[in-house]
Amino acid sequence: MPRVPYKNPAKGTSTIADAIRERRGTRGLTPLDQTLLNAPEIANGWNTLLGAVRTKNSLPDDVRELMILRVAARNSAAFEWMHHAHVGVDAGLTPVQLTVIRDLHTPLPTPASPAPLTAIQAAALRFADASTFSVNVPQSRVDDLKVYLKDDQQLLEATAVVATYNMVSRLLVTLDVGDMGALEVPLPETVQEEHDVEVEPGVKLHVNVAKRDDASPWLVFVNSLMTNQKMWGEVLPRLSKKYNLITYDQRGHGLSSTPPNPATLTILASDIATILSTLKIPTPIHAVIGVSQGGATTLAFGLNHPTLASRLIACDTQATSPAANAKAWDERIAVARKDGMRPLADVTVPRWFPAGSEFIEGGRREAFVHDMITGTDVEGFVAGARALQGYDVLPGLAAALKGKKLLLMAGERDGALPGTLKALKETLEKDGVDVGFEVVPGSGHLPMVDGPKIWLDIVEKFLA
Repeated sequence: MPRVPYKNPAKGTSTIADAIRERRGTRGLTPLDQTLLNAPEIANGWNTLLGAVRTKNSLPDDVRELMILRVAARNSAAFEWMHHAHVGVDAGLTPVQLTVIRDLHTPLPTPASPAPLTAIQAAALRFADASTFSVNVPQSRVDDLKVYLKDDQQLLEATAVVATYNMVSRLLVTLDVGDMGALEVPLPETVQEEHDVEVEPGVKLHVNVAKRDDASPWLVFVNSLMTNQKMWGEVLPRLSKKYNLITYDQRGHGLSSTPPNPATLTILASDIATILSTLKIPTPIHAVIGVSQGGATTLAFGLNHPTLASRLIACDTQATSPAANAKAWDERIAVARKDGMRPLADVTVPRWFPAGSEFIEGGRREAFVHDMITGTDVEGFVAGARALQGYDVLPGLAAALKGKKLLLMAGERDGALPGTLKALKETLEKDGVDVGFEVVPGSGHLPMVDGPKIWLDIVEKFLA
């Protein structure tokens, strides 16, 4: 929800608003303009600066828009991306090029090997990325870009474009301009749809689909307890280049309903089957990928619905819950019901991520997972936590997985879980399962969050 009200002075009552209308043309005042008009002189200066950066510089249009879009991708500014993607296409950017701009975890093309970009686009993308992510741009990237620029004026213009749209994106995201704070930056080359799938009377799961085409294989992602489908945001752009993607919020999490009764892993696994059936997704799908509780759900899906997926990836989880966990979950449930989710967030985030991580207190993204946990409905958490008390999906699992491929993964710094999953791999392997085990170096409990590039390298190899 926008954090300041919109101001829309009637025509003729504000010279500043009228000047902005003149620059905007038939579009009139945008939500960004109406936000800025809370401080008219800032709106006036903003209008002058943005007018110069957008329409009074000498950079090629495609290069300018490419840099703006990379800023939007880096800063998770959905509003900025949505308002510039079509401008970029009009300037000549292709859907494939937009996908390269959107993907933050594949090495960027270089001017010497720019495909599918041009050489100048590759140099500009690398420049914009360094300026946005690191602020201090390496001299080599400045030099690479200058090869394709006419003069120092264009270098200043390129720098100003990136700096200005970092300013824009920070205001958009901080004040939730356009009420887009809950939206992810779109995935180019896909058609994206939202669904609310009823899995039992009165219980609906919020599902997002990003479809490339009918021929691309399908992947389903299952989030952990106390998070929602946003946790997959870092890895989806790269995977969207080859796969159709389904993410959803587990029961009681995100935008999904809170069920009236506790969940079980059997129920959670059946939810995946219901989603596939309701959305008429051809089965077997290529893979189900889950982490933590979602990893246990993935194993339960393989046990109870073995014909619906060809491969499974279970991350940072266990096939059998330790007996001591029942009491621990009872204690956490009591804390949540008494004091809400914040105390759990305060102790869970440091346990999930290693010291020095950008996701713990003092880190650049300290609020990302913490806010997901505090935003989880208490009774939704309780329903999910009950599923983790006293479960055992190991009996019959090896038989159900015959002819399938299974990958077990763990963050290197996720306590005892790497050893637990390695032992599970050895047990299942002895029983004839095609199973692998991989460790994500340096990562904690959610390696797709704090180690996305290495996680993707491992996962893509397994999916190929």
